[in-house]
Amino acid sequence: MKIITNPRKSSIRNQMMAMFLVVILPMFAASIFLLVNMRATVKDAALDSAMNDADSVRYRITDFIGSTEMPLNELSGDKAVKDFLSVPHTDKEEYYSFYSDFSLSSYTASAPQIKNMLVFVPQRDFIFGSGFLYADSDIKNTRWYKAAAGSPSTIFWDVIEYPGDGKYYLACCKAVSYNSRVTGVACALISDVWISRITPNDPVRTVLSVDKGTVYFSNCDNISPGDTINPVSDFLTSSIQKTYDQGFFNTKGYSVLNNFYSGNSFQIILLLPDSYVNSDLNRLSVVYGGYCALMIILSMLIIILFTSMFSRRIRLLSNKMHLVAKGNFDVDITDDGNDEISDLYSDLRQMIGDMQRLIKESYRARLEREAFKFNQMEAEFKALASQINPHFLYNTLETIRMKAYCNNDKETAGLVKKLGKFMRRCLEFKDTEVTLRSELEFTSSYLELQAARFGDRVSYNIYSEINKDWLILPLLIQPIVENAFVHGIESSKSNGRIDIKAYYSGEFVFVDVRDNGSGMTPEKLRELERKLEISDTSSGKSIGLTNVHKRIRLYYGDEYGMSVQSTEGTGTTIRIKLPREHAIKQPPKIKVE
Repeated sequence: MKIITNPRKSSIRNQMMAMFLVVILPMFAASIFLLVNMRATVKDAALDSAMNDADSVRYRITDFIGSTEMPLNELSGDKAVKDFLSVPHTDKEEYYSFYSDFSLSSYTASAPQIKNMLVFVPQRDFIFGSGFLYADSDIKNTRWYKAAAGSPSTIFWDVIEYPGDGKYYLACCKAVSYNSRVTGVACALISDVWISRITPNDPVRTVLSVDKGTVYFSNCDNISPGDTINPVSDFLTSSIQKTYDQGFFNTKGYSVLNNFYSGNSFQIILLLPDSYVNSDLNRLSVVYGGYCALMIILSMLIIILFTSMFSRRIRLLSNKMHLVAKGNFDVDITDDGNDEISDLYSDLRQMIGDMQRLIKESYRARLEREAFKFNQMEAEFKALASQINPHFLYNTLETIRMKAYCNNDKETAGLVKKLGKFMRRCLEFKDTEVTLRSELEFTSSYLELQAARFGDRVSYNIYSEINKDWLILPLLIQPIVENAFVHGIESSKSNGRIDIKAYYSGEFVFVDVRDNGSGMTPEKLRELERKLEISDTSSGKSIGLTNVHKRIRLYYGDEYGMSVQSTEGTGTTIRIKLPREHAIKQPPKIKVE
């Protein structure tokens, strides 16, 4: 019970045995369940095979029905036969002449399934021979004779007794008529040997019947041709295949019934004995059960041997680790194995060596910790000083602005104010999203400062069709504008211009920064594109652009970033590609003065 409620409180050997049982027992139960359900599978397979056999017999019967009715139609419509049977003959020579010139066997040459062709003639004074037989009162009262004589144009299938051997055969019957007068009934008898060739082999039992269950073939001991059966009330009227899980005619097993209509109703009954269905299953059960038992016994022996060896080595290692934990480092840590337990011994040896080194270095480590604390205090002091310097700078710029304003130099005061706002934004930079309005205002401040510096030498324009509250990473546009001044506009003597345009294009937002400066040679353009591709910020004059490109790709994804187009002597266009929709953050509230 303890190993079930709390397995960690049991020994490793018991835990492994429990794991073995948890895995093996369900597998054994599943095997038993599979073995039990295999009976249904075998039965279904046998029934499916029998259904296929029934379909095959049906197709063969349907095939010989057509090939039998054809010569019978020829015989019943033969003018010589019809003329000979239509009038009485007094001269025996007329019979002998007809029999010598006419043979019924000529109609069976193309139909090997026909055993014999017969013509039953109702004339008493007729001289019979060569397959022409007298239709006495018993024959006239048979079902097949009445049906054929009652409907001369229709072919009927029934079971008739052949006078030659007294056996019953499946026969195809049709009347021979002359001027709407029935002069005889022609019958084609199907060979029982030929029928036996189309039936399934042993041990499947086959019963074939026609019309209302009259048997014309059977290899069952208690069913004979000529018997009438009615195994299921709806069988003779149904054209649907049926299977039954109980045998008919005192046969213990399963039955497959197939009824079809082809002029007459034909029935096919296949009987599958229990021995046929269960023989393979019984043999498989013995083999499979023995195999499972053998595997379980071998598995038990292997797990007992393995757990004993494993738990002994684990106990030995545990005892040595307890000694080491108490401070005894002189324990013999050896193991002749080459597995994970041997790795634990090696780790224990290494741990002992590391512990000894740690003890020797404890005082030095304490001194290093004290030195670290001192360095940390010094770093905090420098951080405090760095916070003081920006405030001093802002206050100084504000003092300068006020003095210029008091001296009525409003232009200088405005420039100092814009410079202060610009530097505050730079020093308080955090890599979080800001509104596009804020970013464009920041860029505009920079452009105004540069316009004051260059005067009439430079002009700029900012156009945006983007929602001003759309969020963007800060300091993406200004570094590109600054790059345009440094590498494009400063070298121009006059008419320098920078255009900034933000616009939608499908699922993207583009920001173009275009200048009419000196541009770049193809070699410099390729070098810049290479640095952008590999995000190289090690050296060069394009560190600002590379940083912007790298920040965009890290934040939005590798499919976004910057692209550069430049022509030497004409100017440069840098395009920023951003997603139109992304993870929206609440924009900060910015007060625009």
